[in-house]
Amino acid sequence: MKKVLAWGLALMMAGSLIGCSQSAGTAGSSAAGDTSAAQGGSDAAGDAGGSGEVFTLGLIAPLSGSSAVSGQILQNATEMAVNEINEAGGINGEIQINLVAVDDEGIPANSVTAMQKLVEQDKVQAVIGSQPSSCTMANMEITQAAKIPQITPASSNPGVTESGNPFIYQMTATDELHMRNVMSYMAEENGAKTFGILYESSDFGTGGYRIASELCGEFGLEMVANEVYNSGDTDFSVALSNLDSADPDFFIFWGYHTEVAMICNQMVQYGIDRPVIGQGYNSPELTNLGGAAVDGIMISTAFDAANPDEKVQEFDQKYNELYGGGYDQNAPQSYDAVYIIKDAVERCIADGKDYTDGETLNEYISTTSWDGATGVTTFDETGRMDKELLIIQIENGEHKIIKG
Repeated sequence: MKKVLAWGLALMMAGSLIGCSQSAGTAGSSAAGDTSAAQGGSDAAGDAGGSGEVFTLGLIAPLSGSSAVSGQILQNATEMAVNEINEAGGINGEIQINLVAVDDEGIPANSVTAMQKLVEQDKVQAVIGSQPSSCTMANMEITQAAKIPQITPASSNPGVTESGNPFIYQMTATDELHMRNVMSYMAEENGAKTFGILYESSDFGTGGYRIASELCGEFGLEMVANEVYNSGDTDFSVALSNLDSADPDFFIFWGYHTEVAMICNQMVQYGIDRPVIGQGYNSPELTNLGGAAVDGIMISTAFDAANPDEKVQEFDQKYNELYGGGYDQNAPQSYDAVYIIKDAVERCIADGKDYTDGETLNEYISTTSWDGATGVTTFDETGRMDKELLIIQIENGEHKIIKG
């Protein structure tokens, strides 16, 4: 984001404090499966809400481990929306939201255990999360079996909604949409003909590689090299050498900020100068870890604070006033997810329907048309969101929209 990238380190240092101490009774957990109530919890909500009714909303995210910074961002934005709604009287002016957060550490097996706790013990009525596609694809079977609507603000693997699960929704653009955005920009606006791709060996990374292989011909592009790495790797010299030797017009990186920052630093170290574009690393930590080495890198995204839109700027101001640190696109997507659920409950009530019935609530979420921080959100018949995407470029540590 244009003005928040410099705060990435502060966010990382503050994240654990926010997650443990929690201001104003917000939710947090430090171990997979642990839960605690956010502002508007069962007792407080009963006092604050006019009807005494409570809507229990689950949040599942990596609040510890290697993705904790991103998970904390997701949690912050979710809590921001919940607190706004509760302070205004609650859903429909009377129903307080009890937010229960669980930590899955970004590990699929832990995510399943954490989701079981949300569903079986906390009796959630809807769920937001998780972040990694591998976690969402593992845990969404539990919400499907329990007929509980689940919105993932971050998982971009097309398989999430291609599964046929009617209770799952993607608030983030799929990897296919991002790859189309990347390829159309490089081929149609920059005249590129060839590319090399470097991707993580996760579901996210391998999915990106597969999509690139399938789509490149449609844009008149040829994949001349491909290399894979593992999360946690620190030496990318062989992969970079192989990619550069193929002499592509540009590189596609499909991975997360920690490794991408190291890769960019090693490109500088080895004198490799190629345009870099991709997805997955739009995090305030990218510039914190990569410094000047990430200048010039391009990212496909659905949201960026460099956008002058009034709702974008309003979200940006609120988030920074509350948390004083950088965020990624998953923050406004999480924020909007809460309001989509609120809107669905209110439409249920207006129509005289029982919002406590999971199937009924799910029907109303499926027909949403919510104009929020990320623009107007609607879902197709599979639960997939479709929006126009941006491409931003990092210049002197700040984001600049180069395609919008």
